[in-house]
Amino acid sequence: MKPKEKEFCRLVAIGGDPEQASREAGYRNADKWKRLLCRDDIAEEIKRCSASLRAVYRNTAMCGLYRLAFGRSSDALKLLYREEPTDEELDTLDLSGIAEIKRTKDKSVEIKFFDRVKAAEKLTGLFNSSEELNSSGGLIEAMRLSARALGQTPPEGEHDGV
Repeated sequence: MKPKEKEFCRLVAIGGDPEQASREAGYRNADKWKRLLCRDDIAEEIKRCSASLRAVYRNTAMCGLYRLAFGRSSDALKLLYREEPTDEELDTLDLSGIAEIKRTKDKSVEIKFFDRVKAAEKLTGLFNSSEELNSSGGLIEAMRLSARALGQTPPEGEHDGV
């Protein structure tokens, strides 16, 4: 496979738009992507790139949930006690655990945090589904776990809409 074809596959996996990927990979023929997608080696490379991306996104989500569940909130408290923080001061604060910041009518600051318990539950679910996926390996199982993780299907044995 040529480097340009590999780049096309990577870009399709990232963006999901083969026509755009074709242009970004450097193909001048606007319809080149149609021929590329018909090749088995191209389809396999897109699958491989997609699987790698899913692993990266899963790990990124796990890291983000970990920060929400177990991160420190001391920088948010610093923000509460600064009347007019500068942009430089704000850049030094870790505010990743904050869901919402409002200035009230009396000019005080109201801070709402993400729910740590929910973040920990989602992290546990993502971790468990990752282990199940690695142990089962089946496409149908992967689809079922993904739908369950998104809350679109009830867990096995439950059909009452809960």
